[in-house]
Amino acid sequence: MDNAGRWPLARKRHQPRTACGPPDPRRPAITLWDHRVTRCRADDHSGGTMTERILLDPRTPDLRAQAEQLRRCGPVAPAEWPGGVHCWAVVGHAELETVLTDPRFARSPTHWRALRDGEIAADWPMLAHLRRTWMLTADGADHRRLRHAVAAAFTPRRVEGLTPAITATVEALLDDLEAAAQDGPVDLRAAYALPLPLNTLCALFGIPPGDRPEVAALVGRALSRAALTPEESAALTREINTCLADLVRSRSAAPGDDLVTDLLRGGTDGDGGLSEVELLDMLWLFLGAGFETTAGALVNTAHALLVHPRELDRALGGRVGWDAVVEEGIRYDSSVYALPFAYPTEDLELGGRALRAGDALLLCFAAANRDPRHGEVRFETGRAGARPRQLGFGQGPHFCVGAPLARLQLRIALARLFERFPGLRLAGPPGPPVPSLIASTPSALYVSR
Repeated sequence: MDNAGRWPLARKRHQPRTACGPPDPRRPAITLWDHRVTRCRADDHSGGTMTERILLDPRTPDLRAQAEQLRRCGPVAPAEWPGGVHCWAVVGHAELETVLTDPRFARSPTHWRALRDGEIAADWPMLAHLRRTWMLTADGADHRRLRHAVAAAFTPRRVEGLTPAITATVEALLDDLEAAAQDGPVDLRAAYALPLPLNTLCALFGIPPGDRPEVAALVGRALSRAALTPEESAALTREINTCLADLVRSRSAAPGDDLVTDLLRGGTDGDGGLSEVELLDMLWLFLGAGFETTAGALVNTAHALLVHPRELDRALGGRVGWDAVVEEGIRYDSSVYALPFAYPTEDLELGGRALRAGDALLLCFAAANRDPRHGEVRFETGRAGARPRQLGFGQGPHFCVGAPLARLQLRIALARLFERFPGLRLAGPPGPPVPSLIASTPSALYVSR
């Protein structure tokens, strides 16, 4: 940020588009950034009307309201990511499913026209995320190679084999929660939701218990990268790389029964395995994608059950399975707000918008899962007939490889939490959202027995 608290703008700017209509090439506009408001103003100096883009704010007190603001502009809405980066927010369910499954949409930032044309500031905080060599930003043969390298770690059989360890962790955390609740309300996020996936993933990676708090802190800061200054973002990237490089060196010297050792044994870049950079980025992807998002889904679904006691009674009474609860929880209140970016590889139309090849599309999972055009928005675990397809784990070739592990943890954690404490109740409103445009979950959720 500069001394006035403003984010650095991109060097050049796309022509602003109207918030709820196509761009008018007859009306040149100058885009101004105002960090005190939640919109990007496009002031028309040719006598026309003022047009707007929706400015995405990682510190908004209400992400759901921000998503609805986008939805009012249609299933594909003009938006701006912090740092002056123009994009299209895909908030419609059908439109997002198309982007996820249609081969005309790519994930590699090499397709991003604004980046190729030098319109993105070199110190834009999200650039390090987009330039990592991981599955999120790979296409075609590269994506298949990276995915194949880790697929064996997440087979249904191997994941189910983690059930005893996950159950033991859950019971130990519930013991601690019960003891802490004797003294008053307990933050379910801090005491239960965060430690569970942290311990599961760190055990999978062979990370010693003493190093796990540092890993948790790095993941939390990374998911809030949109709220960091360029200097803070660069420092965070260096810390992440150092932490993971130390872990890889440790496993190279002393192999163990863990995912890092398995990936090291998978070969080098020359024989189809992972390069050193790819290995580090892959490990970071699993930590980032598997930790905070699973914790957020646990908090969000627990909150939904507590404010919808009829649905909780259905689950506790066996009238609906906990698997269905997990799916409905992810649909109703996705812990993944959005992911940047996908890019059309040709000019095309989506959701009534004429898109150009190389436009940046923001994948708005939370908004798409609550698209009223697709089905009922209300939280209902025992829906009759076909259930709305939730997109929280993605679709198509980039479907989340860790989804079986996340579902297993959520099923066990939710069932045991409410079976053990059927009288659990909220002790106050949820805390403000974590400052992120990727994660969507409250910073705290206090409960009482």
